[in-house]
Amino acid sequence: ASTSSATYNPRTLDQLSSALWLSILRHAFAIATQELSHLNLLRMPGDGYSDRAADICAAVDQVDDTFAQIALDDLPTEEDYSSGNNTQIGGEPRQRGWLGRVGKGLSKRTMNLGKGLGLISAQVSQEDENARAMVNSCRSPLASPVGGIACQDPAEAKLARSVLSMMIRQMGRNLLQGQNVMNTSFPIQCCQPKTILEIAQSQGGFFHAFLPQAARAKDPVERMKNVVSCFVAAMTLTSANFLKPLNPILGETLQAEYSDGSKLYMEQTCHHPPISSFHLVAPGKMYEYYGFTTFDIGFGYNRMFLNTSGQRTLRFEDGGVIEIGFPKDRVSNVFWGTMHHETLGEQLFVDAANGIRCSITYAPAHRKGLPTDFFEGAIERFDPKRPDADGQLVSTVEGSWVGFCDFDGVRYWDSRSSQKQAISPPARTLPSDSRRRPDRNALAAKDYKLGQAKKLELEEQQRHERRLREAVHGKHSK
Repeated sequence: ASTSSATYNPRTLDQLSSALWLSILRHAFAIATQELSHLNLLRMPGDGYSDRAADICAAVDQVDDTFAQIALDDLPTEEDYSSGNNTQIGGEPRQRGWLGRVGKGLSKRTMNLGKGLGLISAQVSQEDENARAMVNSCRSPLASPVGGIACQDPAEAKLARSVLSMMIRQMGRNLLQGQNVMNTSFPIQCCQPKTILEIAQSQGGFFHAFLPQAARAKDPVERMKNVVSCFVAAMTLTSANFLKPLNPILGETLQAEYSDGSKLYMEQTCHHPPISSFHLVAPGKMYEYYGFTTFDIGFGYNRMFLNTSGQRTLRFEDGGVIEIGFPKDRVSNVFWGTMHHETLGEQLFVDAANGIRCSITYAPAHRKGLPTDFFEGAIERFDPKRPDADGQLVSTVEGSWVGFCDFDGVRYWDSRSSQKQAISPPARTLPSDSRRRPDRNALAAKDYKLGQAKKLELEEQQRHERRLREAVHGKHSK
C-alpha cells in the first residue's frame, strides 16, 4: 500500500494474489493436518504423528510450484498492462492509475477469452467466411463447435473430472495405513478398458483407402498427397479418448490384423519415459510403417496438453520413404465446460530423397472465425541440404481434420464417404498381449475392486523388476 503507484508493476498484483492464495491453501492444509494429528488420526504404530503430518505438507509443497506456474502462465503480458495507459481528458494527457492498469489487463484477458469461445465476434474476412462455410458443410457429428472432437457422454466427463478427489482419498488411505503417500495408483474406475497400444492400433483404420494408391504413384507429389490425407483422416480414429487409457507395462505387446491383410506388431520398449515401438506390414510388403512414439503431459488453465514425439517412417516397396511428424494435442475444459480434444501447431511430412515436403498448420492464428480443427498448408520442393531455406510451392492444402482434406480444391478425403477397415486380434497372441491383462479385463467387466487390485499387482511387479535391473545395470536402466 505504501508503494508509489507510479513505479508499482500492476502485473505483480496478480502474481501476489496467486501466490497468496496458494500459500493460504498450503497453510490451511498444514493446520488441518496438525488438528488430525492431535486427534490421533494420523498416529501409526511405531511412527510419530509429526512425521506423517510433515509427509502431507511436503507432498503439497511439491505440487505448489506447478499450480503457481499454471496461474501465472494465464496472466496478461507486461504490454497488456502498460500499453495505452495515457488517457486524454480535457486536452491534457492523464496517467492511468495502477488499479486502472490492472482492470485493463483483466478486461483484455476477458475479451480474448470471449473471442476464443465465439462469444464476442471478431472481424472476419470473406476468405475466412468461405472457409467456415466449407468446414461446416462437411463435419463429423462428434465435432465441437469451437473445434476438435467433443466429449459425447456427460457421465464420462464427470468421471474424468473426479480423478483428483479420488486420488486425494487414496492418498489419505495410504497415509492411515502407514504406506508411502506418493505411491498412489491412478484409480482404475477413471480409466477406459484399453491400453495405449490398443488405441494406437486404430491409426491404421484408413491405411487401406490411401496407402496402396500412394505405393502405386509414380509422381512423388501425388504420393505425398495420399499420405497426408491418410494421416489427417486417421486423427479422428484416435481422438475422443477422454478417459485415461491404461499404461502398458514394460514388455507388453499387441498384435493386430486388418481386413486388408496388413499386420501390426507393437511392444512397450521403455517404461520411463513411456516408449511404444511398432511395425506394420502391408500385404506383399507394398509398404511398411514403423517407428516409436513417446509423450509428455502438461497442464494449463482448465486445459491439458499432450506432446507426442518420436519417429514415424513410411517405406514403400520401391524404396521411397516419407517421415511423418507430430502435431500438438490439447484437451480443453478439463474441469468445467464442454470437454473437447483439439490438435494444434505444425505437422511436417518429408520425402528427403525427392526433395518434397508438406507442412500443415492446425488452427492457424491469422485465420479468424474458424474452428480450431481447420488446417492449411503447402507441398514444396526443397533442398534437403538446406532444410531451413524457403521451398518452391507445388500445391496447397486445406481442410478440417474432423471432416475433409483438399489439395488445390480437389477432395482427397471426405469423412462422409470414408469407411474404416476392421481390426481384429490374430488367432494366437503372446501371453504379454494387452488383451490378456487381468486389470483391463476386470475393468471391462466393471469389477473395479478386482481391477484395482490387479493393477496394483502389475505396478508392484514393474517396481520389483526395475529394482532387479538397477541392481545389475545401475540406477538409470530402463
